[in-house]
Amino acid sequence: MTQDTQPLHHQVTEILRNKIVDGVLRPGTPISERELCEELEVSRTPLREALKVLASEGLVQLFRNRGAIVSPISVETIEDKLDVLAALEGYAARQVCERATDAQLRELAQLHERFSQHFDSDETEEYFRLNQSFHRKLIELTGNPVLADMHSMLSSHVRRPRIEGVRQHVPTHSVIDEHETILKALLARDGAAAQKAAEEHLHRVAETVVKYFRGMR
Repeated sequence: MTQDTQPLHHQVTEILRNKIVDGVLRPGTPISERELCEELEVSRTPLREALKVLASEGLVQLFRNRGAIVSPISVETIEDKLDVLAALEGYAARQVCERATDAQLRELAQLHERFSQHFDSDETEEYFRLNQSFHRKLIELTGNPVLADMHSMLSSHVRRPRIEGVRQHVPTHSVIDEHETILKALLARDGAAAQKAAEEHLHRVAETVVKYFRGMR
């Protein structure tokens, strides 16, 4: 592995998380500690620490004396977590109306503009990165670290199914329109409208993702 200022198990965690989220390691796949140690050129200790972190995120299942597997994707769990994310982002939108400065709202508007200009349904990872930057900024502008921690944890839990859903359902400009609706309500300092728009946007995302995974059964 390359030199990095992060602790080794953090580096290993990030690499494995990306392998799982990007579909390199598929749901239900057994995780070979020996092969990964050889590939990443690390000992079993940082690898096992990384697996514990990924297990806490729901990406890996650990079995006593039987190793680990990539967690299967549960439709019910996805739906529940996206519902909670919708509630968190709706609450955040209302709070931003009350707390954010005009300059901060302009930053959010600039992120939306960048996403709109660089929208490309064929570039899944870039689309997802730009989309998420808008949502992360919304949470950041609340100035609430507890909310930010909860949102970050849940977002990491549903990142894999959301990316998979995006790959299978070509994104449309409706996402841009929904962000626009949220932004207009924020700029108008209309807390109720901003909350409603943010929640409806996440509920639509949840509907799309859940519909795809239910269709796989």
